[in-house]
Amino acid sequence: MADIQPQKVYDVVVVGGGPAGLMASLCLTTFGFNILHIDERAHPTTAGRADGIQPRTIEARALLICTYVVFNKIPQVLRNIGGVSTAPVPGGPIVGQSPIAGGGVAKKMISQGVRVYEVAFWDPTSTKKLARTSRAPSCPEFVDVVDNYTLLLHQGLIEHAFLDEIEARRTVLPDAFPTPPSGIFRPYSLQNCRTLPADASDSLRSTHPVESVIEHGDSKVKHTIRSRYLLGCDGAKSHVRRCIAGGQVGDGEWQGLITMQGEATDIIWGVLDARVKTNFPDIKYKCLIHSKSEGSIMIIPREANLVRFYVQLQTTEGGKVVSIARDKATQDICIARAKKIFEPFDLEFGYVDWFSVYQIGQRIASQYTLDHRIILGGDATHTHSPQAGQGMNISMLDMYSLAWKLNLVMKGLGKPEVLLPSYEHERRGIAEELLKFDGAYSRLFSGRGPDASQLPGGVDAEKFIQMFKQNAFFTSGCGAIYTTNDLNALPGASVMSGPYGRAFNPQGVKLLAGQRLIPGRVTRVADGNTVRLQQEVKMNGAFRIHIFAGDLRSTMPGLEGFAAFVNSPASFFNRHRSSAGVRSSIVDGPAAVMNHEDDARNTHDINPFFTFLTIVGTHWYEWEINDLPSPLRLYRSQVYGDALFDRRVPEAGTNAPLHHKFGIDMQKGAIVIVRPDGYVGAVVDLSKDGWLGLNDYFAGFLNESLPPVPNARF
Repeated sequence: MADIQPQKVYDVVVVGGGPAGLMASLCLTTFGFNILHIDERAHPTTAGRADGIQPRTIEARALLICTYVVFNKIPQVLRNIGGVSTAPVPGGPIVGQSPIAGGGVAKKMISQGVRVYEVAFWDPTSTKKLARTSRAPSCPEFVDVVDNYTLLLHQGLIEHAFLDEIEARRTVLPDAFPTPPSGIFRPYSLQNCRTLPADASDSLRSTHPVESVIEHGDSKVKHTIRSRYLLGCDGAKSHVRRCIAGGQVGDGEWQGLITMQGEATDIIWGVLDARVKTNFPDIKYKCLIHSKSEGSIMIIPREANLVRFYVQLQTTEGGKVVSIARDKATQDICIARAKKIFEPFDLEFGYVDWFSVYQIGQRIASQYTLDHRIILGGDATHTHSPQAGQGMNISMLDMYSLAWKLNLVMKGLGKPEVLLPSYEHERRGIAEELLKFDGAYSRLFSGRGPDASQLPGGVDAEKFIQMFKQNAFFTSGCGAIYTTNDLNALPGASVMSGPYGRAFNPQGVKLLAGQRLIPGRVTRVADGNTVRLQQEVKMNGAFRIHIFAGDLRSTMPGLEGFAAFVNSPASFFNRHRSSAGVRSSIVDGPAAVMNHEDDARNTHDINPFFTFLTIVGTHWYEWEINDLPSPLRLYRSQVYGDALFDRRVPEAGTNAPLHHKFGIDMQKGAIVIVRPDGYVGAVVDLSKDGWLGLNDYFAGFLNESLPPVPNARF
C-alpha cells in the first residue's frame, strides 16, 4: 500500500508531535477541522522525557484529556475532554446525541500511571547523614480538586493515549482527509513557513495565507502546504520560531525578531529512569533529598517498577563545589553521584530505560507570534528546569487555551482581533509566574542563592520545604489565574464600565472570572445520578451558562425573565450565531433536549455555541423540571438539584451546599459564564441588568449574526 501523501490545503498545520502538539491536534480535530500534523521523529517517544500530570491537567483531559511531567491540573482538563465511543449504538445513532463516552485519555492515563499523594523530604541532621525531616501532601487539602494527586507516567504512554483518542475522533469527523494510521505524518520536517501578503490573483490567500514547505526525512520529497494557521509546538529549538523570526543559532536557541529572553546557569543535572535495589525506605515516594556536600536528588516512582532520578552533577575540587561539565556528564557519572548522595543507604542500579543531561535556566519568548497566523506554544515559547514538574502541563494547556479561540475565529463567530491576542496575554502571564517560581525553586534545590552562587551551608532544608508548601496551589495547576481582559469580566474590563457594570461580580460570590470553575457535586434531576458539575459538559467549544436558581420561591420571576430574554432576538444567544449548519464541534449535540416532548422546542432554536445548566437550591422533591421556564427545562439532563453534602462547607449540610460554597445568595441567584476551557468568564446577578450585561460581555469578543436590537425593548 502506497504511503499516504499530505494534501495541499488544510485548516491548520501543527508542527511537533509532543504533548503540546498532540493537545492542539486533539482539540482542533474535536472542533471539526482538518489538521496536518507533522513530526520529524520517525516514531513517538518510547521512554523517558516528561512524566508528571498535575490535578488541573487531569481536569481538562477529563473534559477532553510524560517524561517528568506532573499531572495535577492536567487530570481535570483531561477528564473534561472525555473520550469518543466508536462502538455500535443499539437501534442506531441518536440524533443530537454526543459520541463522547467513557473516560478517554484521562481514564487510560490514570490506569497506566503511578499516583503520588505524598512527598517526603530527606536531609542531613546532627545525628544522621540522611534522615526524613518532613512530609507534605502532593496536593494539599486547601487545593479544591477531584484528583488530589500527581500522576506519573512516561511521555510515550501519554503520546499514545492522545494518538488513540485523535484517531477515534477522526472516525466521526465529516470529510476527514486521509492520514497515516498514527494521525501524524512522519518523519517530516518543516523547511520553511511564512504568511503570504494579500494578492487579488490568489483567492486562497484571503482564507489560507500561511504557506509551509515540509520535507520527508527519508525520501527528501518536499510538499508545499497552504493553511489558515500554523502552530509551532516543536520545542525549545523551534524551527518554526526561526522561520518567522530569522536570526542565527545563539546560546543553544534561535535568535532573531523573536528572542528567548532569560539566562542559563552553570547548574547541571542528570536524569535517568531505572530499576533499582535499595534499602532506602521511601523509594516508592516522591522524595526531595539533600546531602551535606554531595548535592541533591529528586526521585519519583514510575510505571513498570521504574524510578526517575534527577541527580545534581557536582563535585568538589580544591575544597570548592563545582558542576560537572555538561559534555563530560555520562550515565556512569550520574549513577555514581546518585549512590554518593544516597549514603548511608545502598543503591544498586539494574536496567536503565533512559538517560539525559540538562542545564538549569529559564527563558521566555519575547513574542508568541508576529501576525496571529503562525503561533508558537509550549517549549517553543518557554523553557525551564523539569524539577517542578510543570513543563508538559503548561505546554499542553497553552494549546488547550488557544484551540477554542481558533475554533470561534475560524467559524466566523469570534473576533480575531480580540481572541487571538488574548492567547499570549493569558498564557504569557502563566509562563512568567512559572519561570519566576522555577528559578527560585531550582536554585534553592541545588544549594544556590538567587544569583546562582553556591550557598556556604548548601541547601537550606527548612526554607526549601517552606517554598514547596507555599507554592503548592500554583504547582497543582489550579493557581494558573488569568487577569482582566475582554474574556474575563474583572474590575478594569471594558464591560465593567458599561451601563450594566454593577451587575457583575455580585457581593459575596466567591467564583472569580479568570479562574477555573471550582469542583462541585450535584444531583442530575432527570435520572437522580450524582455528578460533578464541572465535568457535565465535555470539551465541545461551547460556553456553559450556569444558572444558579437558589430558592425557586424567590427566584422564579428572575428565571422567567431570563428565559424570555434568551428566546428573544435581542439576546446574546440569538445575536451570536454561526452560519447555518456550522457546529461548535463533532460532539456538540445537546442530547438533553432530545427524545422528550415539549411544545417549547418549537420556539427555541438551539445554538451549539451556548448550553444551559440550571442548578436549583430548593430540593428537587418539591418541584418538577417542567415547572422551569423554557428554554431551561428543555436542557433536561442539565438541570440539577443542590443537596449533596460538601466537606468544604459543612455548615451548609444538605441545604444547597454548592450555592453556599460559591457564595451565591439563595434569594437572588446568579448566572455564571464558564468559557469553553473551563475558566469562569463572568458572574452576574440573576436580574435584567445581569443578562443585559452578558449581552455586552459577549459582544466584546463575538461577532453579531443578526441586526442589533435595542436592549430597551426587552
